[in-house]
Amino acid sequence: MMHLRYPWAVNVVVGVVAVIAMMSVARADQSLGDDTRQDAYGVAVVPYDQTESLTVFDTAHRLIDQMSGSQTISQATTTDDVITVLTDSDRMAGAIDSDTIAAMTIGHHHATTSGHSNARQWQALPDGLMWRSYLAAPHEPRMSMLLFRDSDAGYFWDATLGGRVGLIRYGTTDARRPNGWQWDIEGAVMTRLNLLESEDVESMDYRFGTEITAAEGPWAMKFGYFHISSHVGDEFMGRNPTYQRINYVTESMILGGSYQPADWRLYGEVVNSFHDSGGAKRWQLQTGAEYTPKSKSDFRGAPFAAINVNLREAVDFSPTTTIQVGWSFQGSRSGRRMRYGLEYGAGPSNQYQFFSRDDEYLGLGIWFDY
Repeated sequence: MMHLRYPWAVNVVVGVVAVIAMMSVARADQSLGDDTRQDAYGVAVVPYDQTESLTVFDTAHRLIDQMSGSQTISQATTTDDVITVLTDSDRMAGAIDSDTIAAMTIGHHHATTSGHSNARQWQALPDGLMWRSYLAAPHEPRMSMLLFRDSDAGYFWDATLGGRVGLIRYGTTDARRPNGWQWDIEGAVMTRLNLLESEDVESMDYRFGTEITAAEGPWAMKFGYFHISSHVGDEFMGRNPTYQRINYVTESMILGGSYQPADWRLYGEVVNSFHDSGGAKRWQLQTGAEYTPKSKSDFRGAPFAAINVNLREAVDFSPTTTIQVGWSFQGSRSGRRMRYGLEYGAGPSNQYQFFSRDDEYLGLGIWFDY
């Protein structure tokens, strides 16, 4: 078992998690005190008796009912139309704002029995994802930057440039929590720079793949293929001429599932490599948990916490553990997320050129998740 050379780092992470938990309890208590309600998608809907102008709300609902026809309503169109029709004097008086109208419209929409967004249809290049990257997994396609110090007093910069997009969907049209199935492609390069050596490139891991993803309510799954190849930096080889470069490559099939009933997400996946070299081996397992409470507005944000555990046959299934805590901002319609926070990691290196080396580190990161 690996000896932790930074026990204080664990205490820091645990302390931050405790603070986030207390903040979340306070947020929940405040929400109960506000006497607001939420729809099935967690969108706050303001009760009529809390508004300053019942006339404005009644007018808005009548407009929504008129535009919705036979209980079929377009969320975006209805919201825009209601905002447009409301008089400037009503909005300037502060009786109702765009966010409140949007929340009310969404609540009305989800209350219908045959809303348009629940209808499943074929879509090319759809908005949103049915399967989102794990927050704390270092080898996921996203855009990110992590500055960290390791247990050997080294200072490094890990930068990831990549993403995941949908090509074809048969399902609902909403972007944040769609249902149905979707064909995705993904790709990323994970680069490590040595800050004490003029930001020399230490190594790079390349990933690309394609997956069929599906979601139904809180459940989601993925099945597909991905490629991993690892490369050592020229500058690193210049400083270490005796280093024996390895050709770490895997061609793998992947199967994963997740469950997200509310603010918590649990997930797991199994990877079977049908071609490997450079010390890579056939099996890999990954699991973790995420806590992402909803924010009251896009600009206010909310705390988040995540843990990921990676087990690879190449290192005798010794766990690589990553823990993240911080603050995130999520688009209420797109579902995309920007996060800032701390990351602690321990176990076999997540740069596969050095996969047999144990790392322990603590750093500050910025992550953009599709």
